Amino acid sequence: MIVMSDMEMDDEDQLDAVMPIAMPEKARYPYGLRICLTEKEFEKLGLDPRDATVGGICHGHFLARVTDVHANESDSGSSCRVEMQIEDLCILSEDEENEES
Repeated sequence: MIVMSDMEMDDEDQLDAVMPIAMPEKARYPYGLRICLTEKEFEKLGLDPRDATVGGICHGHFLARVTDVHANESDSGSSCRVEMQIEDLCILSEDEENEES
């Protein structure tokens, strides 16, 4: 069974979040979790970008290759970061599926 986890940052993390661009309001999710698709990617996926609506929900599956693993231990504690490159992607509209139900 696949369990979805909400990646929303808590209030303290939102205050400490490093943003590469100025934003009118604090981000609710970490910047690194955002993906960006252009018309070229939509074409590869066989989707029409005009079907995308702000606030709409989609369901995605992806395969990613681990490209970097960093682990650090210091006097102030330990930290880790794993970077992955999405290589294969599939996106389905949850809005359409919910309308059919």
